[in-house]
Parts: sequence; C-alpha cells; structure tokens
Amino acid sequence: MDLTGKVSLVTGSTTGIGEASARAFADAGATVMLHGRNEERGRAVLAEIEKTGAAADLVIGDVADPAFCQSLVDQTVERFGRLDVLVNNAGTLPEGNAPDTSDETWMSCMQVNVNAVFFLSRAAVAPMVKSGGGAIVNLSSEWGLNGEQGFVAYCTSKGAVMQMTRCMALDHAAQGIRVNAVCPGEIHTQMVDEWLASKGGDPAESLAELAGGIPMRRVAQPEEVAACVLFLASDASSYVTGTRLSVDGGNDATGGPYPV
Repeated sequence: MDLTGKVSLVTGSTTGIGEASARAFADAGATVMLHGRNEERGRAVLAEIEKTGAAADLVIGDVADPAFCQSLVDQTVERFGRLDVLVNNAGTLPEGNAPDTSDETWMSCMQVNVNAVFFLSRAAVAPMVKSGGGAIVNLSSEWGLNGEQGFVAYCTSKGAVMQMTRCMALDHAAQGIRVNAVCPGEIHTQMVDEWLASKGGDPAESLAELAGGIPMRRVAQPEEVAACVLFLASDASSYVTGTRLSVDGGNDATGGPYPV
C-alpha cells in the first residue's frame, strides 16, 4: 500500500496503536503529523521517524479542547500544505458501572473519545475537499459493538464513534471523503498494561489469562491494528466507506464468552 504524496494526521501517536500507525504511514511514503500530550515521548518518536527519511512533525496538546482540535488540523495544513488522511486514535479508558462513574469521568471520556473525533473530523472536511478527497479512520472498539461489564462510559463513547462514522461517511461520500472505523479487541498497548497493573497480580499471568478468552488465543500487537488502519487510509480500500473492521482475534464472531 502506497501513501506517497499523502499528508496524514494521527492523534495519540506517541504510543500504542497511534504510534504504530504513524510509523506504518511513514513507511508507506506518507508525510506524518504526530500528536500527543507527552512531548518527550513525542520527540523521540518524531526523531525515529525522521531517521527513516520520512517527512514528519509534532504538535503537543489536548484534544479534549475543541479549539485545539481545529488548531491541530490548521497547523497540519499550514505545515504541509494539505490533509489527506485523519486517524482519530487518541482515547481514554475509564472503568466503572453507572453508579461508580462520576460526572467528571463521564464528561472527560466523552470529550476525548467522542467530541474530539467530531471536532477533528469536522475540521478535516474542508481541506480534504480542497485536495479532492481523503480518508478518515476512527478507532472505535469491539466494546463499542458489543458492550462490556464495568465500562459503561467507554463502551458508550465507542458506540457513538461507530454511529458518527456511518453518518459522516454518508454525508461526504460524494465529496470523495471516505470514513471508516477500526474496532480493536485486546491489543498489547501501554493502556492495557496499565489496566492490568491496576488489577494487581503478575502482569504476564494477567496477559496470558486475557489471551485465553480470545478465539485466536493471543493478544495482538499494535502493528497488527496499524496495518488495518493503513488499508482503510489507502487507495486499496477505495470503494470502502461507512463500515467497520473488527481486529479482535475472532471475538466479534462469538455469541458469548469464548470457552477457555
């Protein structure tokens, strides 16, 4: 898959799936605008990408701020002249059922996981139309499709991302803008490591236990999700819009808990 000549913006690209996606885009020939909140980590990723010869830059900021979302898109266009691909990857994973979820936690989750996706995507439409089209890839989740106990805010937010994906795909299909979603299952990212660590116990055993409930019996690496993001961003998926790609080792095919 070739993204030569394309300018991409990947949010939350200083770690995990976002970082893997940014690296995959750079390897495919794209110019990459990185984004994150940790400047030290962001500079390290930027330096590594630039060593490959790819053109890239970094903007630090919080996508929970609507004004920053518009500014991030504007800075990308100002820096590189256009915007062809937007990957809405930045997210947060709060835990809790409804009574245990505070107003602050609920609002924070929606601001990052839903509002930011909307504000960034809305800002991206005009420069994509000017360039003759583009691709928006949203990171939803298998939990946005099927739900999960004890994660009401997160699951709700990722379900909203799926509906936004469908609606924007219909609204902008005639303008050459394709909008799709990737729905990862259990992926071995820093976020998952932190979640498992919060449970206590041996991290390796916890990861193995998590893998035991997946039909493919393993947890995926971020690069495996990034390959799917790259596909949806590229012309290889030129007739694909308004859909979702589950990257979950078979979880979405089950009718309930997969037998260990």
